[in-house]
Amino acid sequence: MAALSKSIPHGCYEIGHTWHPHCGRAFMHITRGALAESLRIYGTLYLIAAILRKRKLDYYLHKLLPEILQSTSFLTANGSLYIAFFCILRKILGKFYFWSPGFGAALPASYVAILIERKSRYVLHVFIHHC
Repeated sequence: MAALSKSIPHGCYEIGHTWHPHCGRAFMHITRGALAESLRIYGTLYLIAAILRKRKLDYYLHKLLPEILQSTSFLTANGSLYIAFFCILRKILGKFYFWSPGFGAALPASYVAILIERKSRYVLHVFIHHC
C-alpha cells in the first residue's frame, strides 16, 4: 500500500513530453500529429470499406466524410487528451504518483474520446480498451 502513495520526482517534460518543455505546445504537437495520422488511417479504412460494401453514390456524397471526421476526432482526442490530462494531473497534484501518469491520464482521455465516437462503435472501443 505504501507504493501507491510514493511520488515520482519528475515533471511533465521529463516523463511525458520530452520533445518540448511547455505543456501547451506539447499538446499542440500531439494534436497535429494525431490528426494527420487519424485522417490517413480512417480515410483509407472507410474508403476501402465503402468500396468493398459497394456503397451507392449518395453514401460517398453525404455520409462518408462525416463518418471519417467523427472517427478522426475520436482518435485525435484520445491521443491529445492523454497528454493534456497527463499535465493537468501533474499541475493539480503537484507531482506524479505511481498511478497518475498512466491510468490517471488515460481514463478521462479515453472516456471523453469514446463520447465523440459514433454510438454504433462504442462496444468495439470498450472491448479493445479492456483487452
